[in-house]
Amino acid sequence: MMVKPIRLGTRKSKLAIIQAIKVRQALENAGLQCVLIPISSHGDRSLGGDLSAKVGQFVDGIDRLLISGEADITVHSAKDVPVDSKSGIRALAYLARGATSDFVLSKEMNGWKKLSKVLQNKSSKPLMDVLEDLPMKSKVGTVSGRRQSFLLSSRPDIIPISVRGHIETRLDGLLDGRVSFLILAEIGLKRLYESNEISKRHLGLNATRIREEDWPTAPGQGAIAVHCRDEDSSLTEKIRTILNHEPTFDEVERERSILKKLGGGCLYPAGVLSMGSKITTAVSPSDWRSKYARGETFEIARYKGDFESFIFENKSQDKVSENIDRNKPTLITTLTSDRISTQLRKKGIPTIDKPVVKLSPLAEAWPRDFLSVESKKSSWPILVLTSPFAAKCAALVSESNPEVAKIPWLTLGEGTHKACFQAGITAAYCGMAINSENLVTYIRDSLPPGSTLFVPRSSSSDQSFCTSLAKMGFLVRQWIGYENMQTEVERFSISENDVLLVSSPSSAESWAKNRLPSPSTILSMGKSTTTALETTPYFQDSAIKTLDGPTVEYILAFWESRSEEG
Repeated sequence: MMVKPIRLGTRKSKLAIIQAIKVRQALENAGLQCVLIPISSHGDRSLGGDLSAKVGQFVDGIDRLLISGEADITVHSAKDVPVDSKSGIRALAYLARGATSDFVLSKEMNGWKKLSKVLQNKSSKPLMDVLEDLPMKSKVGTVSGRRQSFLLSSRPDIIPISVRGHIETRLDGLLDGRVSFLILAEIGLKRLYESNEISKRHLGLNATRIREEDWPTAPGQGAIAVHCRDEDSSLTEKIRTILNHEPTFDEVERERSILKKLGGGCLYPAGVLSMGSKITTAVSPSDWRSKYARGETFEIARYKGDFESFIFENKSQDKVSENIDRNKPTLITTLTSDRISTQLRKKGIPTIDKPVVKLSPLAEAWPRDFLSVESKKSSWPILVLTSPFAAKCAALVSESNPEVAKIPWLTLGEGTHKACFQAGITAAYCGMAINSENLVTYIRDSLPPGSTLFVPRSSSSDQSFCTSLAKMGFLVRQWIGYENMQTEVERFSISENDVLLVSSPSSAESWAKNRLPSPSTILSMGKSTTTALETTPYFQDSAIKTLDGPTVEYILAFWESRSEEG
């Protein structure tokens, strides 16, 4: 009687196949026949920055092969497996664990060794030393909440960038200059290297290993997990006996139990490394994302000791005081977000937000069903977001229009980028631009000619930005994605020493319509806003200054010079 081979379900990526082959070899060495069943998972069909919010998307697609009976066992990277197991599925075995560290890679970083050399040694670098090497406002590629929060707790100036795809694709993104640095798990690079599946140009990148004491691993990182259906059988028990490495099994299960106590990693991004009965943990606060987006700082809770003694307390952290002394010169803004005012108050500038425009998303106007199963990801459109509210609208629309979340997002500058981030999306590009003209230049220099761009516009904006892109050969699809609505605001007093910051032409129009007081000095965020202010008679007695540079930095310099003059 012919014995059927054991069917191993796996993803199609090079790394996934290498891991599946390790499982197959172990089983075949024990006399069992095996065949690989490779498929693409849902996670492979996305370029968006919402990966960290979709826990287990790589795993579920593969484990469906078990439910359908198309596979006998499935192979995963253990760190990708959610702590709440899918009904009918269980962890059968963990192979002996490999390296658990993270690497930071760079195209050009003096003092760092080549990746090929770092893979051959075990030297590591303290986290603070690594961070000191990164220039201000470095763009760092990672969508992992653990990695992002660990970085931003010490370096809130860093710009997280979504770099998606297989390891080789991410390394290409670093070489192409979309990011200055990239964070990857050592084990993936090592397995590709040992299988001769990593190119010389990738091995020529510079790299450093972060010391694990400062940067504990994702639970399960470095281990290969094998899943099976719940029902026991003599065959699956034989497979477990062949494959399972008991010390690794115990360590990974300890790490996963800690993660489960913390809500599965969704609420509190966590690093947990188990070494026997000892664990090292680092846990970010639940509100780390919003704190970063508002310009506030946060601390990582750390623990090193016995597994049984681990207790996590979510300690509240101090907020920036919002009490304003109105006897001092104050900055009044029309901003609809508190990000900039929070940063300015932190720097000692009394700031009050008085938004006069309400923005409403027009979800029905956004494109739908624009991705086909056959389309190459390289041909997918890029969503261009030119304001923080455009980012908020995109995040809201993506909840009912999931294809919007799958495509890469490109943001005007830090403010728009942080608005995406606060909504749970890491944008794939950040123009670091202060106006639409700068953004056009960034897009021209960063994207291939002929790229398809999706541009949602405000109901009060013109088409000049889209026209400029179209003239450069980009395929632009534009629509009115959100509506500007003027609101009624109760009058309030402004002293002659106060300053007004106007964020948009529609805010200028609404301020005048509400007959709100106009101080002697007005700061304008952009040329179009300046034009609106200068052509509105209501502001004719005010001196108007257009911001020339990043908003917070410009205002800080302006306020300092004003204090010196006064």
